[in-house]
Amino acid sequence: MPTETVAGVDWAGGAWLAVVIDGDGEPRCRLEADLEALWNGDDGVDRVLVDVPIGLPDDAETLAKREAVDSAARSAAERPSSVFPVPSRAACELARDDDGYESVNERNRADLDKGLSRQSYHIAPAVGAVDAFLREDETARERVMEAHPEVCFRGLAGRPLEHSKTTAPGVGERLDALDGHLDDPNEALGHVCRGIADESSEVVAEADPTVDDAVDALGLATVARRPLDELRFLPGGETHRDSEGVPMRMAYWSDEPLA
Repeated sequence: MPTETVAGVDWAGGAWLAVVIDGDGEPRCRLEADLEALWNGDDGVDRVLVDVPIGLPDDAETLAKREAVDSAARSAAERPSSVFPVPSRAACELARDDDGYESVNERNRADLDKGLSRQSYHIAPAVGAVDAFLREDETARERVMEAHPEVCFRGLAGRPLEHSKTTAPGVGERLDALDGHLDDPNEALGHVCRGIADESSEVVAEADPTVDDAVDALGLATVARRPLDELRFLPGGETHRDSEGVPMRMAYWSDEPLA
């Protein structure tokens, strides 16, 4: 039975929404301004699965490695639009400094010979913050892992998902995927949502978590509970690393490897 403390984390419009599970305990939520605060907090988290790109490109060679991860995720999730192109490391650093879209886009084009979508630009500051944290903390670098909710739910369900996560049928479909992997997924989601409502910190005031944020974080936490040696990784085979030694891989679990 699980004995570790794990977390599934999703970006929730201004803060990180974490669903933390202690062994076989009841899922609970935390909202943090940065991922480092969660990792170094009092919970003593052993493993984190987070929906953010980890392992950033800065040239053609590292871009090819990154695109192998993202291409595998698009195929496995069967929802290509849910996987955004990843900005270069330098572009993320500029975005953290609030240099504006034009400057960040120009830097991304210089590094990777490709422009940057507005969607990718808006997530770049959070991507850059996680990257800076993992480059500084070698222990966290191996235990804070990128994961994509759509890939994780696809693996847990054992079949393709039919509905968008933003719809009521989509939420129901994802809760069904958690059956057999988590005790009473409906109750767990309710507990997480009530926990968010009870939060009163300044971090919460800056965030705008939605129900699908809570569902995603719960799904990632459920996968994070699997023993480490049972996790699978996209794109499979040898784990590639970026120029700073950060792993480029995407964690999930399923009975059989996802294509």
